[in-house]
Amino acid sequence: MSSNGRSVRRLLNRSVQILAHHLNSWQQLMHDKSVLEMARNRTLVMGGVFCLAFLLVTIRLFDVMVLHSHNDEMVEDVILAEQDTSHRADIVDRNGEILATHLVTASVYANPKVILNAEDAALKLSTLMPDLDYETVLKKLKSDKGFIWIVRHIPPKLQHEMNLLGIPGVYLQKDQRRVYPHGNLVSHVLGYCGIDNLGLAGIEKQFDVRLRKDSKPLQLGLDVRVQHIVRDELSKAVLEFRAEGANAMVMEVETGEILAMVSLPDYDPNLPNQNAVEATFNKNTLGIYESGSVFKIFNTAIALESGKAKLATLYDASAPIRVGSKKITDFKGKNRPLEVREVFIYSSNIGSAKMALDFGSEMQRQYLGRLGLLSAPMLELPEIGAPLVPKTWSDVTTMTVSYGYGIAVSPLMLVDAVRTVITGIKKFSATMLKRDPSTLDQVEGQQIISPKTAEHIRNLMRLVVTEGTAKKADVPGYEVFGKTGTAHRNKGRSGYNNSRRTTFIGAFPKSNPKYILILFMDDPKPTKETYGYATGGWTAAPVSGRIISRMAPLLDVQPVFDDNQGDHLGGSIIPISHKIQ
Repeated sequence: MSSNGRSVRRLLNRSVQILAHHLNSWQQLMHDKSVLEMARNRTLVMGGVFCLAFLLVTIRLFDVMVLHSHNDEMVEDVILAEQDTSHRADIVDRNGEILATHLVTASVYANPKVILNAEDAALKLSTLMPDLDYETVLKKLKSDKGFIWIVRHIPPKLQHEMNLLGIPGVYLQKDQRRVYPHGNLVSHVLGYCGIDNLGLAGIEKQFDVRLRKDSKPLQLGLDVRVQHIVRDELSKAVLEFRAEGANAMVMEVETGEILAMVSLPDYDPNLPNQNAVEATFNKNTLGIYESGSVFKIFNTAIALESGKAKLATLYDASAPIRVGSKKITDFKGKNRPLEVREVFIYSSNIGSAKMALDFGSEMQRQYLGRLGLLSAPMLELPEIGAPLVPKTWSDVTTMTVSYGYGIAVSPLMLVDAVRTVITGIKKFSATMLKRDPSTLDQVEGQQIISPKTAEHIRNLMRLVVTEGTAKKADVPGYEVFGKTGTAHRNKGRSGYNNSRRTTFIGAFPKSNPKYILILFMDDPKPTKETYGYATGGWTAAPVSGRIISRMAPLLDVQPVFDDNQGDHLGGSIIPISHKIQ
């Protein structure tokens, strides 16, 4: 082979090698481009993932920092609202003794929107506080609300343990709880507050806005010392006479301030959701009762004030009064004509009925209305009952009302009306608040009973204590005067039964009445000491006497031991035992 052929072959081989090298280079380049494309695609995908994650984080940050900040404002508004209702002014008695105040506590709340693990949080909370139901707490923590209460008013030890749990989204908030240092003692007067410290009964409800808006203590006319005496003696009497319950009030005669108001059974206002319904019933203001013979105070006052009778006027009580198939009779009647004074002292139903017929139905209704016995009274309590008044006022009604049947009133209405009768001062409403005596002249009222008639009634009531049915209410030195009553309880259509409600209403001292007391006992039972009797003179009167003997020295009423225990009616002093045969 020539040299030219070899040169050509070498050239061709070289060309092939170059071509193959370029082909390989192109293939390598194409492979590298594929790798780069894949890398680029992967980079884009990863970048997209990171962008999405960043977006999610941004959204969450926006929710927490902006939207959640708005929720925090809502939570703060709720808490501030709760704090606004929880702050309440103290309630104090006439001497500044605290009756109701607040205790700083803490409450547990949560924001379900930031709870990380609702199941775990609910388990921890229900374990720490066994009273909490796990399912109930879990349901709350899974709600879509921004604020929920978990539990209110937990003690300091639990507060510390709650802090140790450190559950995200569960917080402690300072709170206030209404507390009543005297427990049951003043329950029916004060009432109670709910879980959010809103007044739900009694003074707490009546003055709810005032107690929340004004930090100045609210001062009542109540005297916690007298309140204690009344409750103590009533509690003993309920046990002694196996009574269903009892109630009493003490009122200052001049001002109408109520110094004590007790109704048994009572309740603990610190435990508003754990008390029986019947225990929360205030017999003094809500109870409406037929009062029996204490109504003879009004009957006699009307007869004397109207001029239809004088103290010596005679009414024949020799025989019962027949009314259809019924008869009006006397308990241990004298069976002879009786003077007005005797009708009152011996508590004659027959004499009272005939006395009422003398002045008539219209006059009876007018006087009872002016004394506040025909309409609901005004008092700073929401629990006020209205009287049960006869629809038609016939002669029969007039007779039965004269001795306390056929009309039902509350003890509050009764004691306030008697206060007007025995003083002869103008009629004005009683009050639960401390009243400034210097403002009494500005209080609106009307003159109903003259001072002369009032004096006659006081003298008659004094004779009931010294010579009549209320001897056991007498307290030497304090000129106690009063009237007992015993009324069979009305059971509606079934009529009256053998259970009774006994009453004593009285005041002291007779020469210058300072304080008036009313006391009711629900179905007291006779005892060996009462010789089988359970009337007002044997049950309500002695309890009232014990109350007066304890509270009179406390109230700085000076005893007087020159009481002649005579009849000061008509000018001369004649012992009633000599005058009445």
